[in-house]
Amino acid sequence: GRGRGPSRRTDFQVVITNLPPSASWQDLKDHMRKAGDVTFSEVYRDGDNMRGEVDFANANDMEYAIDKLDDTEFRNPFASAFIRIKAASG
Repeated sequence: GRGRGPSRRTDFQVVITNLPPSASWQDLKDHMRKAGDVTFSEVYRDGDNMRGEVDFANANDMEYAIDKLDDTEFRNPFASAFIRIKAASG
């Protein structure tokens, strides 16, 4: 592992774009938890911003995240940004 808590990949994956450069996987997990049970969270450098991947425990939580958290404000102590969320396979 990479110093993370237990995480597991599922088929219910979303991709998050337009995260601020200071976004961490913990920040992202906390934000996405509003939609339900997050089983995996990771962030990657994507040009000037960050992109994220989050897996949910079930399809309902994934669909809720896409429906309710897309184009919402992501905040951490350093920055805020309106993020975009879509299904990873879409």
